[in-house]
Amino acid sequence: MDFSISYIFSQIFTVAEYGLLGASYLAKNRRLVVSLDIISMTCGIVAYILLGADLGLAMSVVILLANFYYLWDEHAHSEKERSVLHGRDYVVLVVVLTMIALLAWLTYDGPLSLLSVAATVLYEISIWQKSTKVYKFLGIPVAICWMSYNGVILSIFGVLCELGMLIASIIGYVKELKVQKKRNNKRARAKKSRN
Repeated sequence: MDFSISYIFSQIFTVAEYGLLGASYLAKNRRLVVSLDIISMTCGIVAYILLGADLGLAMSVVILLANFYYLWDEHAHSEKERSVLHGRDYVVLVVVLTMIALLAWLTYDGPLSLLSVAATVLYEISIWQKSTKVYKFLGIPVAICWMSYNGVILSIFGVLCELGMLIASIIGYVKELKVQKKRNNKRARAKKSRN
């Protein structure tokens, strides 16, 4: 492994990317999740350029572009409108998944490089469906796929940071489950007191 200036800077951007991504797994609302992901993906794009990882770069660009749509959606529509999926959401998902497939085909670099494709598809579905609970749950397999991909491209900090993402997504998901359990208990008590 060559510890060139380019490699060192790629690892610095990788740490910044994962720090921001970890914060997104702990965020309480989708707008903050998407905003943190946009900044995170920008750092990831720079890191993949420096590493010469074309497929990882392509997948990060797709995620970044989709996140700009999701951020627009958060600002342009009321909370009630955003709480359900609309036709436009399905169109965006189809376009994004088509872009992922096309870029995966154009930048294919062996079967192990498809780990970034699997991670991107799972991530895209996790953020597309608008539930922070599902986002955090799907963060677990996403982290495993990206950790493996970073191992293939020899990004030491990518592997270590992705391990942190795995832990953050598990913690975030467990917190979501606890909040949901509290809500369900409150509803059950309220329903019981009404009867």
